[in-house]
Amino acid sequence: MSGQALMRLATLLAREKAALLSGDFAALGTLVEPKQDLLDALSKPSADTTSLDTIEALERDLAQTARLLEAALAGLRDGRARAEALRAARDGFATYDRDGQSRGAEAATPVLRRRA
Repeated sequence: MSGQALMRLATLLAREKAALLSGDFAALGTLVEPKQDLLDALSKPSADTTSLDTIEALERDLAQTARLLEAALAGLRDGRARAEALRAARDGFATYDRDGQSRGAEAATPVLRRRA
């Protein structure tokens, strides 16, 4: 395992973490190829030895980055669901009949009327 590759991975993880924390999702796309290159380099046998402390620190960074990525994805999913709900509300009110079928507002029987 190359010490130099591990140092580059640590730097890359720091950049990825900063992009996630700042919401700079475009920057995440630019990190995919360098990350793949590093993973390829780390998968090759090497005569270099790396300290256990360095590897443990990288494991912690990887775990934290994975949690940040999961949180970012959850936030994006929630945002998309909220945008869809707002779009549906903008498109009109819907009700449901006794069979559970959706009906548009034009089919709903008005119960309350507003007087001007």
